[in-house]
Amino acid sequence: MKFSQIAQVVATLGVASWAMGGMAQTTMNAQQANEQGVALQKVVEQALMTHPEVQARFQDFSSSAEGQNVARGGWRPQVTAQGWVGREWRSHIQDAPSQNWNRPGWNLQLRQLIFDGFTTSSNIRQLGFEKLAKFYDLRATTENLANDVVAAYLDVQRYREMEKLARENFGTHQVTLGQLRERQQSGVGRGVDLEQASGRLSLAQTNLMTESNNLNDVLQRYRRVVGEYPAATLDPVPDVSAKLPASGVAKDFGESLRASPLLLSKQALVQAAEAGQKAAKGAHMPKLELLASTGRDRDQNSPAYWDVQSSRVQLMLTYNLYRGGADEARLRQTIAQGYAAQDVRDYTCRNIQQELSITWNNMARLRQQTPFLREHVLSTAKVRVAYQQQFKIGQRSLLDLLNTENELFDAQRALVNAQYDLKKAEYQWLTLSSQILPVLGLAQPHDDSRPDEQQALNLPDDLLRSCKSSVPDTSNLTPVPASAAADLGAPAQAPASGAAGRQ
Repeated sequence: MKFSQIAQVVATLGVASWAMGGMAQTTMNAQQANEQGVALQKVVEQALMTHPEVQARFQDFSSSAEGQNVARGGWRPQVTAQGWVGREWRSHIQDAPSQNWNRPGWNLQLRQLIFDGFTTSSNIRQLGFEKLAKFYDLRATTENLANDVVAAYLDVQRYREMEKLARENFGTHQVTLGQLRERQQSGVGRGVDLEQASGRLSLAQTNLMTESNNLNDVLQRYRRVVGEYPAATLDPVPDVSAKLPASGVAKDFGESLRASPLLLSKQALVQAAEAGQKAAKGAHMPKLELLASTGRDRDQNSPAYWDVQSSRVQLMLTYNLYRGGADEARLRQTIAQGYAAQDVRDYTCRNIQQELSITWNNMARLRQQTPFLREHVLSTAKVRVAYQQQFKIGQRSLLDLLNTENELFDAQRALVNAQYDLKKAEYQWLTLSSQILPVLGLAQPHDDSRPDEQQALNLPDDLLRSCKSSVPDTSNLTPVPASAAADLGAPAQAPASGAAGRQ
């Protein structure tokens, strides 16, 4: 066997092993998830602990918690101390001369709220649900960041492999061009073949530059998300296919919707708006306070009253009769805010349902496409070997050979994209279902700060019934049998005009 034939066989086996590597790698991932997932787990954990967006959301949550503490202060006693010094003048006193004297004094007062029409308690409840919404916003940001890290991690692996394929394709075209130059120098080649091969080499060069630039872009994205550049070698991501609902078993996406932090955040704002309406209604009710005070004040010029200390305890009832319509306007405002919060919650639910459905469709499509893309790579590799042999004996043109090389390159790229797109879709599904961190073996950051108001959060069943839909029907993605495909592709033949005339 000649050396060139051996090289062709080795190349074919190499492409076959590369194409089958996806299946083998998937099997290895399932067996070595604990070992191979360590690298990805550390990268995600580092990003969650250091990313400024997560830190900003946590500060928003902390701020809302302190806002609720401000409202809680309304139930606690208020103690104020006052002191003053000055001079007082009195004139036009009947049967007495004008007077003036120094008037120092001090006062200590305690004020305790007893009842205010449930305004304070409603404000506390409203701010508590707003705090809960911030908590779920923090959780959503954390999970989305984890998904972004996984996507950046996968894209680095993807485009490193793409650049490798483009470099190999460029090398193949270089070898072809070199062989043609040797043939031309020996007097058996044609100049047009050399020009054609040179043009295809230029195209391979631009493809290599494109893939290299794509890699540069994803490296920068990785640094933005993680905070540093990726390592030279990245372990494969864990296989999570077993964590996803089995096709044909899941009926709807209700569980994913119930777990979505985005939807729970919007529901918390709905209940916060309801508490805000109750707080606004409190302005139409009386307010009762306990007042206690003590102090000294020289309110008369007589020395007999200069050291008198006055103390009192009283109940003060305040009832607002009219404030220019401000209270009624405030109530109408809170009602409108409540409707707006419900609408935001409803369309958020629809958006999540749509994203779940699209991700589900993408996973189904990519699972069906991958075997055919792998078969395309293997078949094209065999065709390339055959064309190389036929080209040497003059049965194939150089254009046929170059087209086959490009078809193999495109087939390899399509397979790589499908494999990585499927992994990204699987992790996207886990993110939408609020499962990505548990699957990676990570705890929810700041989960120990979970607000108590979570126990009072109630996601209405009516909302889920109106929002969720059944699992999308992906039966149209089922591969068409070869015989049926031939029947579909064969055009109907019309009778010839001459035959029609004879009839």
